[in-house]
Amino acid sequence: MSQPSDEPDLVVAAGALEGTLRRLREAVERALHGPLNTRKQIEKTATALGALGPLEAEIGEKARALVLAIDHSRRMQADLTGKAHARALELQARSAELQVLMDSLGRLGEETHRVAGAFEGQNSPESLAAAAVELDALVARARELAEQAGTRGFEDVRRQVDALRQQLSAARNRLTLSGGPARA
Repeated sequence: MSQPSDEPDLVVAAGALEGTLRRLREAVERALHGPLNTRKQIEKTATALGALGPLEAEIGEKARALVLAIDHSRRMQADLTGKAHARALELQARSAELQVLMDSLGRLGEETHRVAGAFEGQNSPESLAAAAVELDALVARARELAEQAGTRGFEDVRRQVDALRQQLSAARNRLTLSGGPARA
């Protein structure tokens, strides 16, 4: 993320304040050390003390810049946190949608296994007709579920359901070829 140019960077502002504080410390140390026995030493100390006023004013400016940078960082953090929270809510909603689809797919798979097991080895016209009706219903449910998944943007789930629908359609075709009723 880029920052507007009128907003000071936190690191730059802190570095500028640190540099000015270092210069103040050096000026104070120059003023505190050394004897005051000669005119030159007194003038040197007076010059060092005279430099403190502008340095203190500069520290005030740098401190305000740092406070602005901190405030900018706080606003940026709040903005980013807000965006992350919105994304988390979106994720929660999409996860719930996906769970509904996956639960439906699971029930469809269980029903498919039940139908396959119930009619395996059955050759009577009544059992073949019942199997055909159930397979047709499962194919229709799979088609609806694939459409729902596609409409909601879950293309991977749509492909998975469509593969199951194709398997169900193939089973229904085998049923017809083995002497069961034709599709209505």
